[in-house]
Amino acid sequence: MQLVCRRRFPVVHYVLFDESGRASDRGLLKAARQQAERLALQVNGRADGFTLIYNGRMLARVAKPHVHIVLARSRWHKALIYLLIGLKNLLPTKIAEPVNR
Repeated sequence: MQLVCRRRFPVVHYVLFDESGRASDRGLLKAARQQAERLALQVNGRADGFTLIYNGRMLARVAKPHVHIVLARSRWHKALIYLLIGLKNLLPTKIAEPVNR
């Protein structure tokens, strides 16, 4: 399993995925929870200060399941993170090229 730190928003979040593609969804979620508890304890001082967002093969840009680990300091912080992720998903993945007329 590989844990990647993403700094795309005003918040830092992590993505855990299995490069080999052999891990079960249950195994991936179990590993994500363990990582999330460790990270939340380091960052927030509480092992329960996290949210997991699971993306299966169908919803992922790359056809591999992965789990976003979001460390939130409060309910309002979590709401901001959800809003930003939602807005990001409204954007197209590729910028359209201008059409020559």
